[in-house]
Amino acid sequence: AMLCDPTVSRAALPPSADVCTHAGHAVRIWFDAETARRARVAEAPHQHAFNSMLLWYRSAEGKCAAGRTQEAVRSFRALERMIAGFDANREDRDEAGL
Repeated sequence: AMLCDPTVSRAALPPSADVCTHAGHAVRIWFDAETARRARVAEAPHQHAFNSMLLWYRSAEGKCAAGRTQEAVRSFRALERMIAGFDANREDRDEAGL
């Protein structure tokens, strides 16, 4: 089952969280697109890995909301690297016809 917790409201974030908002922008776009893609396909491979990344993303948003900006930015950057690997693996699988 996909995790469907609501995202942290941007209005609830302190002004210092602008750094978080900008750092998490690319990650947020990817999760929105990937969640929509997974909703359209009958079977989405690597659901466990996606769920783990989603939990990490929610944690980073929570860090932003708590004012722990540096920790959140580090988490968003780590997620960007994970996403790059996740997408590269998907492209490899697609090329192999898997």
